[in-house]
Amino acid sequence: MVDPAIHWPSANLKVTNHSSRSSNYIIQVEFVDKSGTRVGEAPSATSNLAAGQSAALKALGATEVKGEITCRVTSVNRFAVP
Repeated sequence: MVDPAIHWPSANLKVTNHSSRSSNYIIQVEFVDKSGTRVGEAPSATSNLAAGQSAALKALGATEVKGEITCRVTSVNRFAVP
C-alpha cells in the first residue's frame, strides 16, 4: 500500500517462529510497480520472538512512489537467541 499523505510504500507483515528457540528476524521487502520495475525497498525486524509465537510488523519504504504497487519479500534471516 502507499500512504496517501507522504506517498511512501509500506507492507504489513506477519512472522511466525516455527523453530524451538527464541529468535530474531530481519525481513527485506521490495516494492514494484505494475510493470514489475522495482521502485523501493524496506527492512523490518523483530527481536526475541519466542518459539511458536507470531509478531505483526510493518516495512516502510522511504521513497515517494506513484500509482499502484506490489510488495515482495526478498529475504528472511533468522538468528537464534543465545
